[in-house]
Amino acid sequence: MRFAKLRLRLAVVLVSGAAVGCIIHDSGMGAGGAAVGGAPLPASDQKPLRQAGAAAHKRIGTAMMSNQLGNAQERAFVAREFDSLSPENEMKWNAIEPRPGAFSFEAADRLVDFAAENNIRMRGHTLVWHQQLAYWVKGLKADALRAAMARHIQGVVGHWKGRIAQWDVVNEALADGESGALRDDSPFAVLGPTFIDEAFRLAHAADPQAQLIYNDYEIEGGATPKGQAAYALCKRLQEAGVPITGVGFQMHVDPRRWPSADTIRKNMERYAALGLSIEITEMDVPVGALPGDIDEKLAKQKEITKEIVAACVAVDKCSGITFWGLGDAHSWLNSAKWGQLRGRGPHYPLPFNANLQAKPMVAGIIEALEKR
Repeated sequence: MRFAKLRLRLAVVLVSGAAVGCIIHDSGMGAGGAAVGGAPLPASDQKPLRQAGAAAHKRIGTAMMSNQLGNAQERAFVAREFDSLSPENEMKWNAIEPRPGAFSFEAADRLVDFAAENNIRMRGHTLVWHQQLAYWVKGLKADALRAAMARHIQGVVGHWKGRIAQWDVVNEALADGESGALRDDSPFAVLGPTFIDEAFRLAHAADPQAQLIYNDYEIEGGATPKGQAAYALCKRLQEAGVPITGVGFQMHVDPRRWPSADTIRKNMERYAALGLSIEITEMDVPVGALPGDIDEKLAKQKEITKEIVAACVAVDKCSGITFWGLGDAHSWLNSAKWGQLRGRGPHYPLPFNANLQAKPMVAGIIEALEKR
């Protein structure tokens, strides 16, 4: 994820008229208004997203936290709609290795167990990232940092060997802007560019069967300096014999300025020509800054989503699409700090609204999947 997803929480939520003690994101009911654009789910005529995705040979995923598993409604919803699951925060370094060599797997274990019980593919997110690091990592010198990275990857990937199908091995290593270089605000920069090679080799050694992904934001268009740099990086890794299997397009859409669906498809095709798979790993489509009333905003959201999913459907090696949160109540863009990156809110960025009802976006996803 591009930014740490700050979570505004409520201690009590009403489910089916009864108060239950669980903690969820703030749905934005105050700042964002009532749940919008929904039709009740489940419904007898509403095809689950995972069913539509399976017919098109695409995984349809979501991201969540383990405390959401305490909500029976949300558990059932995830099991019904999705066949891929990403941990929102609980496999990031600060959560899983808060002290050197002291691993904390329990929360993420609950997600992995839930996925296995419900025939859901589990994704690992993320091993090496410059954000959400444990405090002790940031001040390490090069040799100590390299050793810490090796221990972390071996410990984390090894713990779930055979249970996590796909890892975001290195996340957001490329700088924004025109340079196309590796970012210089990462502690891992002191290791030089081959720290990426090392990370992939370590992950492969720890679980040779896992798919290994380079994941980044704003690389979907391909022609930008960052898009070109991502392609060059993945091509270099593959040509060097590094065990990379694919690229992750985060797909955090800014609908005010976004590459065309045809541009995205062509970019996917050039990765596919390298023999790499493509995953859409963190998709959301905020509508706050779009013109028009809420119905017009949701219609445009459906159109954008349908076009992006159709681009994936058109490319055989695009293997899955993950949306970053269960519904509008669970989006990182509910935070004023991060939401402002997409203009004025409320953003309502996900396929399901704050009550986990399907928005027009869901119909757009299914329509794109069924065009295969």
